[in-house]
Amino acid sequence: MMKLAFFTPHFRLLYAFGIGLIISAITDIPTLAWLTCIAYIALLLFLYFNQQSIIPYVKRWLSLNVFTLLLWLTLSWQVSNSGIDFSPLGIHTALLITFRMNLIFCSFCLLLYDINDVRLVQAISQLPLPNKFIQLFILTVRYISLLAEENRRISIAMQARGFQAKCNWRTFEVLAQRVALLLVRALIKVEVVEMALRARGFKFQSQSSLLEKPWWKYVEIFTALFAIAWIIK
Repeated sequence: MMKLAFFTPHFRLLYAFGIGLIISAITDIPTLAWLTCIAYIALLLFLYFNQQSIIPYVKRWLSLNVFTLLLWLTLSWQVSNSGIDFSPLGIHTALLITFRMNLIFCSFCLLLYDINDVRLVQAISQLPLPNKFIQLFILTVRYISLLAEENRRISIAMQARGFQAKCNWRTFEVLAQRVALLLVRALIKVEVVEMALRARGFKFQSQSSLLEKPWWKYVEIFTALFAIAWIIK
């Protein structure tokens, strides 16, 4: 039971955060390449033995690497006196970012497997974090899910009415109205959800007992100073 306790959702969040910090500190590209290959093999084996579909993960991988493709298109060349040349430093930076992003992607897929919005909110409330941060995180999670739901509904309604995106003023006008309608509807729903949560006695505060310890304030101060030193170094 003690071993299983260290794999609860809130501990897995801490592991994911720590692994993300470690990966961001690795600067050797061959090491990142090997770790990325191992992580992808581990993820594929994990999905195979758990009989899970690989298609959702492929879609997320494609969405992630569209951004890396844009990085390669912008960082791999430079303007010099002789014209446009390849940039070795830019290619090195693009490789570094690509391997880091893919390694973090695989690590998070393995560590945060089967964690949905509800379990994520419960896991955050188990961590010794400030109440304002927990409230902000919970509402952010709700915002993302509500925005995705409303966006799907609006897309279905636009397709049912025969809308086709083109490069003209009418398309820009419709898309602008879509964004405005999406934000207004999501804002109204978030307010309703927040009132419903408060009416049911839900408290936007941490359930961890560490916040009651007198020494925890020193941990918070040390963490803040360490974060500031990390940023300005």
